Amino acid sequence: MPPHSLQKQISIFLPIDDWRRLRAEAARLHLPITEVCRRWIRPGLSALKQESLSHDRAAPVDVA
Repeated sequence: MPPHSLQKQISIFLPIDDWRRLRAEAARLHLPITEVCRRWIRPGLSALKQESLSHDRAAPVDVA
């Protein structure tokens, strides 16, 4: 992420058991839960960016 890019916070709801597993994984890695989530989300976001770029290049141009 560029150093001065705008950011937006998101929230999700998880079942308590899943949240506990996530918290345990973050503790095991000595990372905040937020960082664990970022690392898991990043590959999906990269794929979405590539998909979006491919779609933008394939879109026909309306010259009417």
